[in-house]
Amino acid sequence: MTTNRRPPPLAFLCLVSVLCLLSSPSLASSAKRHYVVYLGGHNHGGSSATEADLQAVTDSHHDLLATHLGDMEKAKNAIRYSYTRHINGFTAVLDAEEAARIAKHPGVVSVFPDRMKKLHTTNSWDFMLLNKEIEIPSGKIWKAARFGENVIIGNLDSG
Repeated sequence: MTTNRRPPPLAFLCLVSVLCLLSSPSLASSAKRHYVVYLGGHNHGGSSATEADLQAVTDSHHDLLATHLGDMEKAKNAIRYSYTRHINGFTAVLDAEEAARIAKHPGVVSVFPDRMKKLHTTNSWDFMLLNKEIEIPSGKIWKAARFGENVIIGNLDSG
């Protein structure tokens, strides 16, 4: 007695193929994400840097990444932001293998994933409880604020 077995439907075979591809370690490691490549400090003098100095920093970021990606155009497309003033580094879209390779470069201090941070507030006045209505006669605000005596102004940047 012979049984006629029909082959599995084409949709089932496609589904199995896709699941096998998605679970493949080589494919998983090629997922691109944003990484910060930190290169340390600058040599250009910070606030006295000229536009040419800042452009030279950006160009050096492209050059560094191009040596690891093999192409200047790929490097320019991968870099999302160059930190040119206070810190030296850039944010780029890379896969894990590329990030690991770049991290081994002698001029690189560190490479780490760029993580999305949750915004704490979009209304600082409410957040700092400064939205209370206080009656201050016109022209008397500086006097009421004691001309800023014992006030520290700061920027809390959690990003």
